Amino acid sequence: MKEVLNIISSVLYFLVAVISLLMAYKSMSAKKYMPFHEQAAGTSWESIDKPLQYVIITILRISGLGFLVVFLLMAILSFMNYFKPNPIIKVSVPVIAFIFCSGLFLFNFILYRKTRADTPWKGSLIAMFIILICFIISVI
Repeated sequence: MKEVLNIISSVLYFLVAVISLLMAYKSMSAKKYMPFHEQAAGTSWESIDKPLQYVIITILRISGLGFLVVFLLMAILSFMNYFKPNPIIKVSVPVIAFIFCSGLFLFNFILYRKTRADTPWKGSLIAMFIILICFIISVI
C-alpha cells in the first residue's frame, strides 16, 4: 500500500512539475504580456511605451525563471526521493512548491479582485491542493 501511495504522490508531483515547466517556457519566451494582463491593465500591448514593454518582458522572464526552479525542484528531487526516500526531501519539496503556488494564488487573486481580469488564480489553487494531497500521502 505504501508503494502505491508513493507512486500516486510522485505522479501528482510530476503533473505539477510539468505545468510549471510549461509556464516557465510560456513566460520566458513571451513577446508581450499575457491576455489576462492586458485585460487587467485595460490597455493593449501596442499602446505601452517601448521602455515599459522591456520592463514587463523582463518581469515575465523572471517569473518564468521561478517556474523553472519549481519544475527542477519538484521533478528532480521527487524522482530522487522515489528511488532513495529522504525525510528532508519529502518535506522540503512540497513546502517550497506550496509557498510558490501560494504566492501565485495570492497575487493573481488580488489582481482578479481589483480588476476582474480572468487571472489564473484557480489553477494556482488547484496546484496548492494537489501539493497538499501529495504531502499528506507521502507522510502516511
